Amino acid sequence: MKRMTYFSKFLPHLLIMLGVVLAFSAPARAADRALAFAVPGVIADITVKAGAHVVKGAVLAVLDQRPFSASKKASDARVDAAMVTNDLLARRLKQTEQLFDSLSASVEDVEDAKTAAAVAKSDLETARAHAAQAAWNYERSTLRAPFDGTVASVPGYPGMVIPLNGDSVPVVIIRVP
Repeated sequence: MKRMTYFSKFLPHLLIMLGVVLAFSAPARAADRALAFAVPGVIADITVKAGAHVVKGAVLAVLDQRPFSASKKASDARVDAAMVTNDLLARRLKQTEQLFDSLSASVEDVEDAKTAAAVAKSDLETARAHAAQAAWNYERSTLRAPFDGTVASVPGYPGMVIPLNGDSVPVVIIRVP
């Protein structure tokens, strides 16, 4: 059996050296895809082992969730506070305009109220943008399989630091057919 494997391994090369045109094609080779986290952090858990079959969406590895969770909660709280401030200053603007119409407020009072309302609206949009970024980071703190395949190797390990400098550090390598 070993001789047959050895012989069959070198047969195509021997035939080429003899000038024989091969009518068969070599089997397609699988491609390895190195997967990495899109955000910095510390790996808390690797959920796969080499040789395991994974399906698209399967969890492969997870970063320590504490900083991502805290950032998301803080961002959500900033949005809530900005919404309250925005609503309050929008109402104050309406009240100031009504007072101006009844000649009980000055032009400067209305302009100050408009400025405060505009700043509050801007702060709300900024808070929403930060919350969206925090949610994106939280989502990316879990490495998921982007396609079906077989885990070729797992160079990552719990405790491994994923750097902030943008270098892509492979954590799991998946072989796709």
